[in-house]
Amino acid sequence: MGAEKTSLASAAKEPTANPAVVLLVEDEAVVRQITGQVLENAGYRVLESSSPDEALHVASRHQGKVDLLLTDVVMPGMNGIDLAYKLRDLQPDLVTVFMSGYAEDDLTRKMTATAAIHIQKPFTVNFLLSRIAEALETRARHGLDRAAIARSEHAAAAELHVPSVRRAPDWGLG
Repeated sequence: MGAEKTSLASAAKEPTANPAVVLLVEDEAVVRQITGQVLENAGYRVLESSSPDEALHVASRHQGKVDLLLTDVVMPGMNGIDLAYKLRDLQPDLVTVFMSGYAEDDLTRKMTATAAIHIQKPFTVNFLLSRIAEALETRARHGLDRAAIARSEHAAAAELHVPSVRRAPDWGLG
């Protein structure tokens, strides 16, 4: 039963010359702040946003490339899946890791049908960092097939209907 215990300080590593840039989108301030600190301690450059609209603004103003989107799924105004689609219009090779606090088995099963990586909240520091490293390594090793990812995510989205907090999105799928 050895639960993983990693302090924020022990997750730190030597800074790299060109750290990967992670756009972190989380509407819960405490979760966003702790996750951002963990990522920075691990050597990533972190751009934090409290909402999808703010994330779109941050990404459009960012000088350079965003390597990875780490986003909550259910947020006010727009869900994380719709945000990922919009950000891919700006940057087609963007890698996405979705975070969800919903333990609903059906949601989890359907989310795994997408090409993105999904992690369940709460998560350990080591698990988060391993999934982010996996996403970045997969992109570096294999590249991204944007059309295949879009087909996979659209198919999953048609089943999911992950709502924003205000209203369910119109997926425009038929």
